[in-house]
Amino acid sequence: MPQPVAVGTKLRKKDAPDFVLEVIELFTPNGEPPHARARVSIAKYNSDVRLYSISALADPRLFTPVGEGN
Repeated sequence: MPQPVAVGTKLRKKDAPDFVLEVIELFTPNGEPPHARARVSIAKYNSDVRLYSISALADPRLFTPVGEGN
């Protein structure tokens, strides 16, 4: 079942636990599926901002939610 994705959502990459995303903007490019801009942190250090499809971020096989306090 897809997980919800909204601004402020924090997700951890399944195959790289130190790789954490925080959604900072949701948008739908013209003629494309919905996407999200996400701030990337690797081992708690801010890296950059990347673009991901909402369908990828919502896939629990790829990303898991980061609980409060993590």
